[in-house]
Amino acid sequence: MQDYLQGNLREIGYLGPSGTFTQQAARILFPKDALIPLTDIDNIFCSLSSMACAFGVAPLENSTEGPVNSTLDALLKADDLTITSLLILPISHALMGDAYSHDISKILAHPQALAQCRKYIRLHYPRAELVPCASNGEAAAKAATDKTWAAIGPVAAAKEYGLRIWAEEIQDSFLNSTSFIQIERIDGTPPSPKPDCRASIAFSTENRPGALYRMLGILEGFGVNMTKILSRPMPDRPGEYIFFVDIEDYEVDKANQALKQIEDHAVIYRFLGSYPVIRKDVRS
Repeated sequence: MQDYLQGNLREIGYLGPSGTFTQQAARILFPKDALIPLTDIDNIFCSLSSMACAFGVAPLENSTEGPVNSTLDALLKADDLTITSLLILPISHALMGDAYSHDISKILAHPQALAQCRKYIRLHYPRAELVPCASNGEAAAKAATDKTWAAIGPVAAAKEYGLRIWAEEIQDSFLNSTSFIQIERIDGTPPSPKPDCRASIAFSTENRPGALYRMLGILEGFGVNMTKILSRPMPDRPGEYIFFVDIEDYEVDKANQALKQIEDHAVIYRFLGSYPVIRKDVRS
């Protein structure tokens, strides 16, 4: 029996500790399974590769602050894993602590949460030291140890760590949302574009003029709709980049032909997954 099975419950690894938005996303995606908090995004991917967990849930991108680079880097390295769902979750941040709000000396949160609330912080607590944490759950746990510290995160984190809510909806944009991916091990046939789904790839090109233009022209030639492209520097190749591309609204046969041509011309190529996109309207 596989290590991740506990009776009839599957173990789902997510970015912990308890009280994170990733935990909320994991509970929506897996309402009846056992959620396992892990210390960082690399551990989520390692737990799947080692079969310690059945699935993983990790943040991918915020609508105002952009991609979570550690997730992109982990996806690129994990050739035995694939994305199987994407959940877009509205994000509402709260300020919480264990003392009166005017006594704050430090504000703790995940770097993206600090960035998403910069206007509120600048207006109300311009002298507070901003302390980045691995997750908003970790920030809340630390804030509970010192009466002059506060944390930013979901209301659930305040309940988890016994903190008071001082302010809600403090994010700069009311339309703030984060995309979370569900990942699992590749079992059998390698994944490929599916009907009525989004598909994601990553590739690098030869370092010469027009190389990227020609790659993207392949998608256009087969009538494949590219909805996103972003780049990440390659740490072992200064001055070179890996490109992450999403496609949607494609004919499966044409998408397969286009991606095969891209793979043939790429220096590095990874098919990251094909998956449905789920949108939730709840805020917490």
